[in-house]
Amino acid sequence: MQAIIPFIHQLFSETIQEGDFVIDATLGNGHDSVMLSQLVGDSGKVFAFDIQQEAIDQAEQLFQENNCTNIHTFLKGHEFATDVLDEQAINQIDGAIFNLGYLPGSDQQVTTTEKTTIQAIDHLLGRLKPGGHIGIVIYPGHPEGRQEKDAVMDYLSKLPSKLADVAKYQMVNRSERAPFAVIIQKN
Repeated sequence: MQAIIPFIHQLFSETIQEGDFVIDATLGNGHDSVMLSQLVGDSGKVFAFDIQQEAIDQAEQLFQENNCTNIHTFLKGHEFATDVLDEQAINQIDGAIFNLGYLPGSDQQVTTTEKTTIQAIDHLLGRLKPGGHIGIVIYPGHPEGRQEKDAVMDYLSKLPSKLADVAKYQMVNRSERAPFAVIIQKN
């Protein structure tokens, strides 16, 4: 079995292609963006969002080290991703990834929140191509993370099956606080 993040990366490696347009809704340290950049190639684009300049600065260093020139970073919350897509005249995306929680090694009080995360998922699902995926890694190991997990899972459980299928990938013999993944596939 794969660990949680490698599981998400494997899924995207099987579904994202050269020339695709994808979203890294939670830039963080930039590793998801690098993976997406390699998948979409020079003809594709990665739009990456974070509310912390520290995250963008660290990630852009990683992008330079990996020669990733197709990643466009935005110092904005993920709830504004569709505004950026509108500005870029992009009506459809091929995939999106969320790695919720806080920036590793940073202020743990600055976290993603249930309200903006649900808003971002909802907006991006509206732009997702049929058959496309949104991958979400949820970290319920801190108070905000538990609250966000409950709200996001409630929202996802109510999505009409005609719109999307939702699957959960979780190790059942781990703590309730262990991270897990949720995959949305648009129908």
